[in-house]
Amino acid sequence: DIWERVDFTVEDANPRSAWCDVARQRGGGGGGGSAAGGGGARSLSGLMNKQAAITNGGANTSGGGEGTGFAEGKGDGYTWSQNEEEVELRFPVSVGTKAKYVKVNFGRTKLKVIVAGQTLLTGTLGGNVEVDLSTFTIEDANSGTGKELCVTLGKNEGNTWPFVIRENLPTTTI
Repeated sequence: DIWERVDFTVEDANPRSAWCDVARQRGGGGGGGSAAGGGGARSLSGLMNKQAAITNGGANTSGGGEGTGFAEGKGDGYTWSQNEEEVELRFPVSVGTKAKYVKVNFGRTKLKVIVAGQTLLTGTLGGNVEVDLSTFTIEDANSGTGKELCVTLGKNEGNTWPFVIRENLPTTTI
């Protein structure tokens, strides 16, 4: 294997980042040039470019000069997509889930999603939200089985966010 030293940011080191998802897939990098497909990427930027090709059908969107933003991706227990006007987060929920079991706290820069008393997501958003343009619905899942909670956030500025949400991870007091 040929390794190349590259600089990366703290966000690049996040195990939930897009390039880590690619690296965990078969043939997604991680060394060992014997993976299916002729070997993996040889650098972090190569993995990022590969992820852009997978998630965006080969078209990577630019974040208005502030680095690269992605149009869709996966989080811990949800998927997301974005365009210049809105961000959409989708959570799988049980078939019997009703709107009265869902509580979504929309903030200008924060989001909290609770279903049946369980917090599914809480964190700081990658941009500002127009709270009055934000909503949620419960829909049939795109996969054809089950239901999804779809949270739609109306963007305050028309741009691609560099990230959708930075999750507030639980802290442990020692």
